[in-house]
Amino acid sequence: MRDDQLTGRLNQSNDRNGLLDLLRFCAALMVTAYHFLYRGAREGGYLDYSFGATGDALTLGYLGVNLFFMISGFVIIWSASGRDWYGFSVSRLARLYPAHLVAMTITFLVMAWWAQPPFITDVSQWLANLTMLAPLFGASFMDGAYWSIVIELIFYVWVIIGLFCGILPRHTDIAVAVWMAFIVTNNIVVGSRPVELLLLTEYGAYFAFGAMVWRISSLGASNLRLFLAGLALMMTFHATEVQRLDVIARLGEASTPAMVALANAGIVALFLLAATLGRHVRAGSWMLALGGISYPLYLLHQNAGYILINLTAPAIGKWAAFGLAILVSLAVSWWIYRHVEPVGRRIIRMLLSPASRFLPRTATRYIAPAE
Repeated sequence: MRDDQLTGRLNQSNDRNGLLDLLRFCAALMVTAYHFLYRGAREGGYLDYSFGATGDALTLGYLGVNLFFMISGFVIIWSASGRDWYGFSVSRLARLYPAHLVAMTITFLVMAWWAQPPFITDVSQWLANLTMLAPLFGASFMDGAYWSIVIELIFYVWVIIGLFCGILPRHTDIAVAVWMAFIVTNNIVVGSRPVELLLLTEYGAYFAFGAMVWRISSLGASNLRLFLAGLALMMTFHATEVQRLDVIARLGEASTPAMVALANAGIVALFLLAATLGRHVRAGSWMLALGGISYPLYLLHQNAGYILINLTAPAIGKWAAFGLAILVSLAVSWWIYRHVEPVGRRIIRMLLSPASRFLPRTATRYIAPAE
């Protein structure tokens, strides 16, 4: 396909996909409900209250994170098709860091005030978490949900390298093919933990599947793209089985392989519907807002929500406490999305944009989509 044809197709698909925003919000709610109603009382002693059969029905809520990874593969490769490496880097930092800084600090303050096991923290942990890579500095994440943000960051670094070297966007299909070769080999044959961390082989199939869905839906199908999408889809089922075995190791219980496979098929189907139909649905402001609060909600809800439920349940009952934790998490997430993130993005771009004049840049003829 010639550059002018590719640019034209990208222009046609340049509108924001509101259904993916809506799906991202649903994924964040899925993970929030999973933590509050199931995991909190079963692992680590986070919650003093169990939600019984209702919680047991949400044992697969952790798959909401996998749904995030699929959406990220779709959106990030879309976004990277219209920026050079430095512009992409600044846009990602401006998108992620302001919400992380504020949500992490709120969690720190709540935990410092509560100061009861397992919610113990100190200033050194807060300082380490400022980097978003706290374990590198010998500290734990301020909130357990942050592990998946590190997975996202590693994915972004590889995208930045690809843009800098000129591999992306022109040779995206070849790059994904090489990545999938590492994923299959390491997951099935080698089993190297360093390779798993460096190349994201455990969850990479979800990113790769999302990326190929964008390539097929926006630029057209080819034998290689269809093969890579099919291979990535197959490896997502392998990933969920590995997760199931991990849940058995941690909690001593898990759903059956058939149930996990069916649930994985369900989130894949939802993603495909949103990815393909979203271009035909006008993204309303409420869709954009729900998508916007999904990231701060994911960052904020867990430890602070556990503490709020433990604090209020004796007075108002566990179900009312659960509802209150959801409402407070949504309200604070809205505040971060509406008031913190716009200011933070402006500050980061103001600080980093001047450096672009002194750094090597990679030109692109493709049009950047809305974020």
